[in-house]
Amino acid sequence: MKKNLKMTTLLGWLLIASPASAQDFDKPADVKAITNIEMQLATQTRMAPLIGYYAPDAVVFDMFTPGLYEGRAQIYAAFQKQLVPVKTMTHQMQEMNIASDGAFACSAMQMHFDTVLKSGQNYHLSVRQLDAFKKIHGKWQIIQEQISVPVDPKTGMPVMDGPLPARGQMAWSDDPVPASAENAVQAKADILNWMVQGSAVTSIGAMMPYYGPGDDVLVYNEFYPGELRGLGEIERNYAPVMGSFSAITDKMPVFFVDSDGAFGVQIDRQDMRLTLKDGSKKVISLRQSDCMRRVSGRWYSFFEMLSFPVDPATGKAVMANPAAF
Repeated sequence: MKKNLKMTTLLGWLLIASPASAQDFDKPADVKAITNIEMQLATQTRMAPLIGYYAPDAVVFDMFTPGLYEGRAQIYAAFQKQLVPVKTMTHQMQEMNIASDGAFACSAMQMHFDTVLKSGQNYHLSVRQLDAFKKIHGKWQIIQEQISVPVDPKTGMPVMDGPLPARGQMAWSDDPVPASAENAVQAKADILNWMVQGSAVTSIGAMMPYYGPGDDVLVYNEFYPGELRGLGEIERNYAPVMGSFSAITDKMPVFFVDSDGAFGVQIDRQDMRLTLKDGSKKVISLRQSDCMRRVSGRWYSFFEMLSFPVDPATGKAVMANPAAF
């Protein structure tokens, strides 16, 4: 399976970052700084003041196709094009949960936007967003971002204006991101292996150990209403899906990862061909983002987003790439 290893430069692979201590989890100064960045991103109608919040090699999955932007130049061009028609924009931050170990951080959000275009048209949009941050030269910068809307499972159409069921603040377990002795190079390799093995599981029993290890887990999933909290909800949601097929072939043409050995972030695109239990085949293509923690020598996802992009020309969710197989 071919992997996109533009995730880091050679120097990045050679540098070993020391993981932060448990006492660094969600320090008030870090939470405040990340909150301020997210508020700026949600209120500005020009990209010029915003592009500096993205790392030079940041990766973004936008809600619209083609939707993959790599680096500041692509991110600026794509988002500026979307902002040009906007006259005014207001937002409600319906939900924001932040997890940080002082070196890496993630912000999981649900937002509603009320927009007036220069044409006079009113536009309303409710989105989920998962941002991964890294502290670079003392400043928090976005290194990975995914923006999406959930899909109506009955119609296959994206639900653009919700309402999304905001669930409020996470109840974190004790020591939610414990310090780890694993170095950054090994951590990145382990997370890649975590993804390769996880994408091949064919039962709910094999899937669930990838989440946790406690109940402080949030998943923005593919289908409306689009938010799961805790291991029980995740298992109940995915058990019917995992029980519907007997084999899976997975390709991961896009994959980026970073880590300090205790906190890890990855973003990818997957093309999957499922062999259903009646013998028929089905192709599904989706984007996945994970914020992960290493506990007792194992990696677990605690923030995750799974989504399909929206074709702006048709207004439909693009749920499969048949050309992948």
